[in-house]
Amino acid sequence: MNCAFDHVVIVVSELGAAVEQFRAAGFAVTPGGRHDVLPTENALVAFPGGDYLELLAMREPAARAELGRLRASDAWESHLHGASAVARRFLPRLAGVDGVGDACFCVGRLDRFARESRARGFALTGPVAMERARRDTSALAWSLLLPADDGLPFLIEDRTPRAARVPGGPDATTHGNGATGVAGLLVRTPEPARLSLAYADLFGASPRVGSGGATSLALGGVTIRITAGAPAGACGVELSGVGALPASLEALGVHALPEGSA
Repeated sequence: MNCAFDHVVIVVSELGAAVEQFRAAGFAVTPGGRHDVLPTENALVAFPGGDYLELLAMREPAARAELGRLRASDAWESHLHGASAVARRFLPRLAGVDGVGDACFCVGRLDRFARESRARGFALTGPVAMERARRDTSALAWSLLLPADDGLPFLIEDRTPRAARVPGGPDATTHGNGATGVAGLLVRTPEPARLSLAYADLFGASPRVGSGGATSLALGGVTIRITAGAPAGACGVELSGVGALPASLEALGVHALPEGSA
């Protein structure tokens, strides 16, 4: 299957502060823009291969605090039920703690992938349209396919050129700390065996059980490591080319690729 890793989503409390935090750690950070279907804004840490880290924040910190209070209330489920598909995917992550919260892959023809996957029994929403307005006022557009299983990544297909969405060139993709790209993705789930099989069925990947019972699989140019835990979903990212990272980034789930890892 034609599948490629696209980006990892890192939820942060305040975008400006997160940008400075990553720049202080030796990353080049490119301003992003504001999304149309969520009250969010982003900035991007791009790599030469076209993959990137997305720093994602609510536009207003007070709105995130209110979202957290709503999540703790009895009205949370009814709020999600009445929200858009994109909101149902991302609001629980935005209402949670800072850190890696999701991952995205490209699979080519998204509509065809959706039809074929549904025929095999997968519950998916979309493709749904989404846009981001940049500071230069030009809009970027793409479509998302959203699995019901939070342990699985969401899928993207660009409707405007991908080169406009993803920063390129040495100024955006050369990092003082030596980082060259995403090599590994850490995914947490209460049911590792079931999720491993879901990855295999959805993407045609081949899970491997390593020492200690940990499951890993190669998909789209990265190694996915599936561990037991909750809530389900991406919870960490491993970067190649970089040495030790500050504890503040480690706390967000951003790690250097362990020595000797593939």
